[in-house]
Amino acid sequence: MLINDALRAHQDTLVMGRLGSMVEERLLRDKQLADLGIQEVNLCDREFGDLECNAILIAEDQADRTVEDVSVSGLDEVGTVALSEAGAVSSEVDTPTRVTSKVGTDAECSEVEDHGQHQHRHWDFFLSHKQSNAQDTVQNLMVILTARLPGVSFWLDVEQDPTEKGMRHGVKKSKDVLIYLTEGLIESKYCQMEMRWALEFKKNIILVIETDERHGKPSIEKLIALCPPDLKHIFADNVIIPWYRDPEFREISVEKIIRARSVKKAGPTELAESTTELKLIDRVMKFMTRKVSGDSADSDVFDWTFVYFTVLCGVALPGAGRKTKAWSLAVRIILLTCGCMCLSRIFTTEGPAFWDTGTIAQIVFAHPIIFLFLHVTLTILKSPLIADLLENRIDAPVEAKLLRFKTRIGTCLAALLTVSLSFWGWAAYLPAFFDTYYLESASQQRPATLLLFGLAHGLTWVLILPLFFGSLFASLLMMFVLQELSFMALLTSFNQLHPEITRSGITATVATNALLNINEMDLCNFQVSFLENWKIYKALQWRASIPFVVFWFLEFGLMSWSLWSLSQGFEAQPEDPRVDRLRENWFLRVRLSWFLGSSLWFGAGAWIVALTPFGVSYYAWRLEMQAKQILFTHPGLRHSFLGFLAGFDLNFRVLFLHATVRLLPLYVCILIVNTVGFDADAVRIWRAV
Repeated sequence: MLINDALRAHQDTLVMGRLGSMVEERLLRDKQLADLGIQEVNLCDREFGDLECNAILIAEDQADRTVEDVSVSGLDEVGTVALSEAGAVSSEVDTPTRVTSKVGTDAECSEVEDHGQHQHRHWDFFLSHKQSNAQDTVQNLMVILTARLPGVSFWLDVEQDPTEKGMRHGVKKSKDVLIYLTEGLIESKYCQMEMRWALEFKKNIILVIETDERHGKPSIEKLIALCPPDLKHIFADNVIIPWYRDPEFREISVEKIIRARSVKKAGPTELAESTTELKLIDRVMKFMTRKVSGDSADSDVFDWTFVYFTVLCGVALPGAGRKTKAWSLAVRIILLTCGCMCLSRIFTTEGPAFWDTGTIAQIVFAHPIIFLFLHVTLTILKSPLIADLLENRIDAPVEAKLLRFKTRIGTCLAALLTVSLSFWGWAAYLPAFFDTYYLESASQQRPATLLLFGLAHGLTWVLILPLFFGSLFASLLMMFVLQELSFMALLTSFNQLHPEITRSGITATVATNALLNINEMDLCNFQVSFLENWKIYKALQWRASIPFVVFWFLEFGLMSWSLWSLSQGFEAQPEDPRVDRLRENWFLRVRLSWFLGSSLWFGAGAWIVALTPFGVSYYAWRLEMQAKQILFTHPGLRHSFLGFLAGFDLNFRVLFLHATVRLLPLYVCILIVNTVGFDADAVRIWRAV
């Protein structure tokens, strides 16, 4: 106890001496300023005074921890303590933005540092800032984030080891590096070091910028211009979040910071491992189930019918359990197996199940197309691109609520088409496969393989038809949803322009015809965010385009046959061998009508698949209209805003498939030629019957 008292008295003497010298320096400085006619009002705004106070507080705190470590080290039990030197406390201000301090000898400093590291080896946020104009704001930010995220931890220089070694350790052991952008920050060598360490350790960087000129609001152009070349890409790779002091707008800033945390960056595979069976939407897909307004159960973004319909049809959403993934894989295997079985029917022309090779070819080639749609959809859903889109780039509650209604309607239509076309197909095929010609082949001295042929194909068609149509419509429905989500990401970029758009949505904001006070920094943030989201928008188009490009390539090829069929006219052709088969078996007439109505190449299926890419033109038109209706208080910025958007093409353009409104008549003519050509062939047969 005597040793402790002696150490504490020694530290108090040093601290009081330092405070005394500070007071003398301050009085001398105040006198000089008074002689010049300058008066300082707020002591807290004095940069040098704040740094000196911080240095002494750090030194005093570390000295107290050193004394406590000595008192509890167990030496009291021995009864003798050898303390040759109590140590000296010294503080120095290296630059206006960073404080370095030492406590006692190097050994004691190492002991204190190790003790602090053992106490907290990892932090959630490393706070990089300029002390002279951001100290108070950053501390307030800590309090606000702690209230929103209980248990969150921060590395802040005034609370941790502010030496170069300590700062590097803090960056390395933190999940996120939050850089608070203020005037003069980029010139600080310490802040530059922290940025380089964040890049070295591949940390998630969160940029937050001051918006109040009284607290060091910077010019984003000046920051980028003064930034070293190796650090400039930080501003291009990360969205800059504005910090507002108004409580309502500040909540938006806090929400954006929370959503930018590295915990949101996890890939879909890692997140899926923690889910249970039929828990289809987990952290990656929680956007789909989070509330968009109010607390009612009806505010989920996606209706439960959408989730279960896609699962039943073989689309395993991110976060699906093992059984669901196994079922999704089984559906793809079933599709390929059924395609091979249908191909075998070309070599089995005996019996009522055979009509002609043309209809068999349609069915055979439809299987790989549907498989391709399903496979591409599942591949997109598993990609990190979707995880990033859903978790970090969508903040449009109004659009999300509307999307719930759209997905419910789309799911109902898809389910209705699947059920109706399946029953129609069963009526066309099951009577043929279960005909007595196959079932009683043994008794009528026919090959026994015909019995196996009829049973295998009949049972397969019972299972395959709902999966056949369901997989196609579920894949198209998911592609529609992904297109909607990518468009919502583009709309989220408009939140960077003004907080009113974030709160009410772009549609409601435009409807008010209010002038928005938007500055250059807001426009810059919007441009950075829009560019990133547009890249995702186009990347999703290219990934989803593969089955559409293949489909349209085949449609172009079918035109030659369709033109030949039209050249034959619509007159009856009694000599066609299909006429006799239609007269003998009523179910073949049902099959003909089924192909006329639902064929993937000539019927309704062809039109649905072929025109789906053209729906993207609606998004391009809508975005253009809404952008033109946004009113700025600064006309010059509005001109720059519209000129920026004019450089982005939202239409579906992949290889030769340019799904634009201007070219729509050309593609419609191709569909009409193929449809009428197939109908002409059916009319010639039907008239002969």
